[in-house]
Amino acid sequence: MPQKGTCKFEECTRLRVAVIAAGVVGKATGTGLAAKGHNIVFYDLDLAKMAQLGLEGYGTASSIREAVDLSSITMICAPTPTVNGSVDTKALLSISAEVGNALREKPRYHLVVVRSTIPPGVTRGQVIPQIELSSQSKIGPNIGVCHNPEFLREKFALHDFLHPGAVVIGEGDETAGDKLESLYSSFGSPIARCSLETAEMIKYTSNLFNAAKISFFNEIDQACRAVGVNSEEVSKLMPQLALGLRDDLKEWGIYGGRPFAGMCLPKDLEAFISFMKTKGTDLPLLSAVKQVNDRVGNEKKAPMVLVNA
Repeated sequence: MPQKGTCKFEECTRLRVAVIAAGVVGKATGTGLAAKGHNIVFYDLDLAKMAQLGLEGYGTASSIREAVDLSSITMICAPTPTVNGSVDTKALLSISAEVGNALREKPRYHLVVVRSTIPPGVTRGQVIPQIELSSQSKIGPNIGVCHNPEFLREKFALHDFLHPGAVVIGEGDETAGDKLESLYSSFGSPIARCSLETAEMIKYTSNLFNAAKISFFNEIDQACRAVGVNSEEVSKLMPQLALGLRDDLKEWGIYGGRPFAGMCLPKDLEAFISFMKTKGTDLPLLSAVKQVNDRVGNEKKAPMVLVNA
C-alpha cells in the first residue's frame, strides 16, 4: 500500500471535481470534498436538487459536458438498482457515455471515478469500453479510470465520508491511482490501492457482511425468544466476547479457504441447531453455516483452523 503524500501530481492540495448524480452518495461526496477545500461542481437531472445545492452555495453545471469541462476529476455516483434480481447499470453507462463524449475534445489528463456499487468486472468490462467508444480515445495517456467504492450510512453519509475507516482505490493504472490518492491526501485515513475488480468486490463484501451480521443476530433473537432469554442481554456482550467482534481480534476468521474445527465450534453448532429444533425453531442461517463449513472442510487443500473456544 503506497504511503500518503507520494502522489506525482503537483495540484494535490486543491483539485477541481465534478460530481455526477447528487443522491445520498453524490451529495456526501461533493460536500465532503468541498469541506476539504476542493472546488466542486454538481450535475444532476433533478432540477430541484440542483437548485437546493445552488442555494447552499455549491457550484452546479447545466450539463455533464459543462461539469467535465470545469473539472479534472469526474466522480460518477449513479444509482445501480436491482431490477428483476440483477444490477441495472443503465444510468451508469449512460453517464459514462456522456462523460466520454465530453472528453473527446479535452486535451488535458482527466480522471473518471466510479462510485456506484457494481459487481466485479463492470468497470473494466462495461464502463471503460463505453468511455473509450464515446471519447474515441484509449484509457491511459489522457484518460484515467478508477473505482472508488463508498461505505456510507444513509443517515450519516457526510460524517462517514469525512471519517472513513479506509479509502479504497481500485485503479485502472498507476497514474489514475496517484491522481485519486492526491484527492484523499488530507483525510488522514489508510489508503488501500488495488485492482478495479478487487475494489468492486470489497464493496460487495462489506455490504454482504453487514447483511449477514444483522440476520445472524435476528436468528439469535428468535432462538432467545424460543427459550425465554432476553436477546439484548446476550447480544450486547458479543463485542467483548465473540472473537470475530473484538477490537484486538478484528482479523480473526476473515480469510477464506480455512474451515473452523477444534473441540468446540463444530460440536456446539450442531448441538444448538438440534436443540432448537426440539423447541420448534429452525435456524436456517446457522444450518447454512454448517453446510458451508462442511463443504470447505471437504476440499483437500483447505487447511484446518483449530479453535478451542
